[in-house]
Amino acid sequence: MRSLTLLLALALGSACASGGDELVASEGFGLEGRVATLTFTADYQTLVDGALVAGGIANVDYDAARLTNCRGDLNGGPAWSINAHYRINGGDVYTLHVAGHAPAPDQIDLPIELTEAGQLEIWFENTSAFGCQAWDSAFGENYRFTIEAAPTSGGEPVVRFPASGGMELVGEPRQAGQLRVEYDVSRLTSCRDTRYGQPAWSILAYYRFESGRIGYVSVSNGSGTIDLVEGGELQIWFENQGYSGCRAWDSFGGANYRVMVDTDPRAPGWIGNGASVINRMTCDGPCDQHRVALADGFTHGTYARQRAAIRAIYFDVWKAGVTDRDNPNLWQDLDVQVHFRASPSAPFQSRYVSFFRRVGNDARYELPMSVIDPLAGSYRRDPSQCPVDTDLLVSGDPSNAYVAARVEYYFTVNGVPYRNGDRGNFLGTFEEYRDLFAACLD
Repeated sequence: MRSLTLLLALALGSACASGGDELVASEGFGLEGRVATLTFTADYQTLVDGALVAGGIANVDYDAARLTNCRGDLNGGPAWSINAHYRINGGDVYTLHVAGHAPAPDQIDLPIELTEAGQLEIWFENTSAFGCQAWDSAFGENYRFTIEAAPTSGGEPVVRFPASGGMELVGEPRQAGQLRVEYDVSRLTSCRDTRYGQPAWSILAYYRFESGRIGYVSVSNGSGTIDLVEGGELQIWFENQGYSGCRAWDSFGGANYRVMVDTDPRAPGWIGNGASVINRMTCDGPCDQHRVALADGFTHGTYARQRAAIRAIYFDVWKAGVTDRDNPNLWQDLDVQVHFRASPSAPFQSRYVSFFRRVGNDARYELPMSVIDPLAGSYRRDPSQCPVDTDLLVSGDPSNAYVAARVEYYFTVNGVPYRNGDRGNFLGTFEEYRDLFAACLD
C-alpha cells in the first residue's frame, strides 16, 4: 500500500541519513487496470508488469544490487539511500525513495503518478552520508517508457475535436459524471517552442459552467477529463502556450464550444474544498491557516493522538435552496456518508458524516479522523486484538519505532461521489508506536 498524495520532492538531491528498506508491498487504490510495476533486476534487466496508463500509477521495484558504490552504516543503521528521479514529457523532475534509508513509514513504497500520456524517464542516484554519489541512468540516456492515453469506457461521454475542425459529442454528459475531452493537437500549432531539446509548449482545455466556475485540464497529449460538478451549458475553449510567451487560441471564433450537461435532481450543485486539519490551535473550531488540501494527504501520528486539539476532515456542499439557508431539515435533504478501508482487499465500510456549520451558502461537514482510524485503541496483548482488514507498514529505521496503516476513503452526498479527481479515492496515513502492535507483527 502507499499514499498517492504524499508526493515527492521537486529536487534532484537526496538527503542522507540512517534507515532501512521497505517491508510491505504496494497496491493501487481505486485504479483497477491503471497500475504497473517497473522492475529493475540485479542482472540489469528492465521489466514492465501491468499497464502504463495516464491517470494511473507505476510502482518501482529496484534491486539495490544494481548500484552498490555508496554504502556504509551510521548509528547502527544504513547511512546510504537510492532514489529514483523521474519526469514525464521532459517536465519537472520528481524524486522518490527506492532502497536504503527511508526517513519515515509514509515515504516507503511511494509510486510514480502517471499524470499524462507520453514518455516517462527514470534514472537512479545512490548517495551516502559520507559524500559518495553514483548513478544508474542507462549511461546517461535514462530509462524510458511509454505512457498510453487512458482508454474511453463504453459509458463515458466523449467530446472530440478532430484535426478536420469542429466538435463531435458521443454519449450524454450528466452532472456528477465526467466528460472526456479528446483534442487533436494538430488543430493548434502556432506555439511549438523547445528548451534543452525538449518540447516547451502546452495546450490547455478551459471550461466554464453556467454559474461562472472556470477550470482547465491539459490536453497536450491528446486528452483530458472534466469533472461535471454542475448541470446546464458547459463552454470549452483551448489555449496553446509556448515557453517564449507565445499564445494561440481555438475558441470557435471567440464564441467557445458548447455542450449541454443533463442536470441530476438528486445531485448537490457542488462538493469540494476538502481539507484536513491536525493542530493544537483552535479558532472556534479549526483555523483556516491550518487547512491542508485533501489531495495532499495527511499523516495522523503520535502528535495528533497526544497533543492536537483538532484532528478532522472537512468539506463543503452547496445545493440551491438547501444549504443556502438555516435549514432544520438538512439532515433529511442531504445524505452524507464516508466510505473507507485500510486494505485494498477489504470491503468498504460506511459511516454518516455530521454537519459542522454553514460557510456562506455552503454546508460544511466534519469527519473526525478517529472514525476511520484503524490503529485507534490501546496496547494489543494478543493477535485477537489486532486490527481487522488492515495492512500494516513498519518503518525501516533501527528503532523500528512506528507502525502505519494507509486508509483509502471517499464521500457521497445523495449518492454522488466526492473523490480525488482522476487520482481515484483520497488517501491518509495513520501512525502509532510499534510496540503497541508487537503481537500483530510477529
